[in-house]
Amino acid sequence: MKRNLKAVLAVSLAALAFQAHAEDKIKLGFIAALSGPLGVLGAEQQRGLNLALEHLNNRLGGREVELYTADSRAVPGVAVQEISKLVDKEDVDVITGGTASNEIMAMVKPIEAAGLTLLGTNGGPSPLAGKDCTPNYYSIAFQNDQWSEAMGRYMNEQGIKRAYFIGMDYQAGWDHVGGAERTFKGENLGKIFTPQSQLDFSAELAQIRAAKPEAVFAFYPGSAAVAFVKQYAQSGLDIPLFSSAGVDTLFLAAFDDAAIGSVFSSHYNAGIENEANKQFVADFTKEFGRKPSLYAASQYDAIMLLDKVVAQLPAGEIDRKKLQELIGSTPFTSVRGDFKFNHNHMPIQNIYAQRIEKGEDGKLALNLIGVASKNVEDRYAAECPMGK
Repeated sequence: MKRNLKAVLAVSLAALAFQAHAEDKIKLGFIAALSGPLGVLGAEQQRGLNLALEHLNNRLGGREVELYTADSRAVPGVAVQEISKLVDKEDVDVITGGTASNEIMAMVKPIEAAGLTLLGTNGGPSPLAGKDCTPNYYSIAFQNDQWSEAMGRYMNEQGIKRAYFIGMDYQAGWDHVGGAERTFKGENLGKIFTPQSQLDFSAELAQIRAAKPEAVFAFYPGSAAVAFVKQYAQSGLDIPLFSSAGVDTLFLAAFDDAAIGSVFSSHYNAGIENEANKQFVADFTKEFGRKPSLYAASQYDAIMLLDKVVAQLPAGEIDRKKLQELIGSTPFTSVRGDFKFNHNHMPIQNIYAQRIEKGEDGKLALNLIGVASKNVEDRYAAECPMGK
């Protein structure tokens, strides 16, 4: 009788503990450029976020999610203002998102001061990977140089001997172009950076044509990528165009056949073979009528990681410091396959080569060529004092 009573009490206490945990909530802050020149990227991050929460029944680790969304407009000053609202007004437990590297650089300081964590889902500025690394920032997406260093190596493998480099004039542009320059072993004929607002590249393309390179490496995100690739084809340049991201499934419909053959590097492609990615691609395609982009994939992964992290926290008030520590050590199933954080909170991951080709349906497709570089670590990790 006593044993039965003890068993009943144990079951009852376990049920009460589960119920208490289930009634707990987590306040999740999401910030992205939902308007402005990079608004198309932020909107795609939001799609990845929403699909992940849908798959998890709007719960993280069993806790109901209270979601607070902020539009940074990819403007550092605006991003800081919005972070202040998430911290002071909404009192969020953790923040995810971030679209442009320059806004991420600006956001990290107030997040650090508040004792919170930003789980970034786009960009990985080189200063935050190196000497300015901080426990309060993780990039689940990439460190900027990873894509382009892999592409520089790929250009070598393709036998390119003379190349020209061009990109957008901000932190990510400097990182991406610098990464490709660093690993490219041929002759560097020149480098151009253009303002973030510029969409007419005729003068720069004329300058490139005059240099007579065998190939061009370019980094442009969002609408600038569409403008650059179209104008590149119209300029008469018939040499290979290599890039880190820039063109993604998000933008394919905006291109014509002139973009066929362009090669891009990325940490994600919808063709990656694993069960998690198959489900993600199938459900995303069903809901949005196209394959997911890298921006959606990174944000989806972030939510899936947070689910595993929060599940390890005790019931009651969120232990924000413990949550921060667990992000770096908690295994989860990424749509990219193998994934882990380096000691500087940047990913160690494969970088893939992908090419624009015409599919059987006559539409352009971004097809996976293969792995450009395996288990890529960023070069700045050696400068980061964390974890040493």
